[in-house]
Amino acid sequence: MIRKALLLILLIGFGSSFAQNTVENLEKILKERFSATEPGAAVLVVQNDKVLLRKGYGIAEINRKQAIEPDMVFRIGSITKQFTSTAILKLVSEGKLSLQDELSKHLPDFKTEYPVTIEQLLNHTSGIKSYTSVSERMTTEAKKTKVGVAEMLGYIQTYPIDFKPGEKWSYNNSAYFILGAVIEKVTGKTYNDYISQNFFKPLKMTASYPDDSKPIARQAGGYTKGSGNAYTMADYVHPSLPYSAGSIFSSVDDLWKWNQAVFSYKLVKKELLEKAWEPTQTTSGDVESYGYGWQLGKVGGRKAIGHGGGIDGFLSFEVYVPELKIYVCLLANNTSVNPEDIAYTLAEEVAGARGSKPEPIVLTAAQGDAYVGVYKINDQEERVITRKGDQYFSQRSGGTTFEIYPYAVDKFAFKETNTLIDFKRGNDGAVTEMEMIDRSYVTRRATKTNKPIPAEREAFVMNPTDFDVYAGEYELAPGFIIKVWREENNYKAQATGQPSFDIYPESASKFFLKVVDAQIEFNRDDKGAVTSMILHQGGRAMPGKKVK
Repeated sequence: MIRKALLLILLIGFGSSFAQNTVENLEKILKERFSATEPGAAVLVVQNDKVLLRKGYGIAEINRKQAIEPDMVFRIGSITKQFTSTAILKLVSEGKLSLQDELSKHLPDFKTEYPVTIEQLLNHTSGIKSYTSVSERMTTEAKKTKVGVAEMLGYIQTYPIDFKPGEKWSYNNSAYFILGAVIEKVTGKTYNDYISQNFFKPLKMTASYPDDSKPIARQAGGYTKGSGNAYTMADYVHPSLPYSAGSIFSSVDDLWKWNQAVFSYKLVKKELLEKAWEPTQTTSGDVESYGYGWQLGKVGGRKAIGHGGGIDGFLSFEVYVPELKIYVCLLANNTSVNPEDIAYTLAEEVAGARGSKPEPIVLTAAQGDAYVGVYKINDQEERVITRKGDQYFSQRSGGTTFEIYPYAVDKFAFKETNTLIDFKRGNDGAVTEMEMIDRSYVTRRATKTNKPIPAEREAFVMNPTDFDVYAGEYELAPGFIIKVWREENNYKAQATGQPSFDIYPESASKFFLKVVDAQIEFNRDDKGAVTSMILHQGGRAMPGKKVK
């Protein structure tokens, strides 16, 4: 009896020590990512309904030097989509609409080239153009101006479709704006009233609201980091613009209440919600780690369900691991952080899944060359694996070049992240495919092609002073500036909230980056003055007007 009692005491002591170490590690992770003197975040970490960490990091309002406290209100951006999706599923469960209903049944005045279903709006396969990708809808003036639901629907239906419904997956704010209009039509209530009456009030989410029409107490200010790493207040965005795609204000405590209600099936029955947490498959065979308003990932091999948000001055991410009952919510008023990576890192720490990185091995040149090549991800994207001596690199179309290293035959790890690559071989022993092993719920594969490795760009020799006409600031989107300047014989570019990079001339007016697959082209007017730039990246051409 004495031995059993002693063993119990030891176990309790060990559990307490383990929990304390976990909390200390969580604190360390967050202190490494947030400064006490800059805009930061409110963070909540819960396991088995027990709060492990609830704390604010950084500054809520710079002028008053007010610290962030965990009960403060933030704009949550696209986490709003969870509320819109749940509202639609609630109406489905009540028999007021069906996932396979065509949009025209509920919004007959909204014209589409092809029939679009409610489900295709929920899972981002509708093909309708996302209005946030249309520059005229996202100017500083347009963003701060109130817009009616009918007015915005009128704009959206004038844009050409991006693809036939169901054919592809593309994240789409228009789809969720339209779903808000469907909710209004079916219920006879405004979106704001429906969400407040059915979710916020019953769940006692007293710090949550879908607009800013009432005075906002204890709301953090939103900030962006500009040139010189100085923080400035972000542009105001009227809630009518993001609407049911991203208008909600909330706190970490309220979002925890929301998560508890959703995952205890108090709002919508289990069968429907579980459909919302399954990957989306397109008619072309692609599978995406996204359901209906929830993103899907993995924490320690277990399914993780969550979503992120971004709106001028604010970033957010929340994730829940049902099997382990781990919940993490991070609401930031700083757009230069990566809330998804931080939230997953915290969840992995609690799950004990932050294992040490594998040790590298050395391959012969012949062994290493077997992996070098161009791998097809889909019709639009490729991943290129290259080797320089004993160093290996991976770059996705339009993306950054990352160093990778072998830790076993056919197995590589990314040097700076926890992502792994497994190479597969055919019957003849040749490498045929690669699998990315990361936080994505759906394993991402790419097939090796016979395409040659893209040739490295050669730098054009130019007189350094000839570059000075390009120096200045170029606005690619409201609040998103690329600054260009010269440091002696080196040419630099820096985007808002990002580090500076060297750019290299390939002609008198075109430059390229080495750290990322991107190019910059400068344009002049009839008088020869430089007026704009075009950023070419990931198959897109993004113009930017010279503003300074």
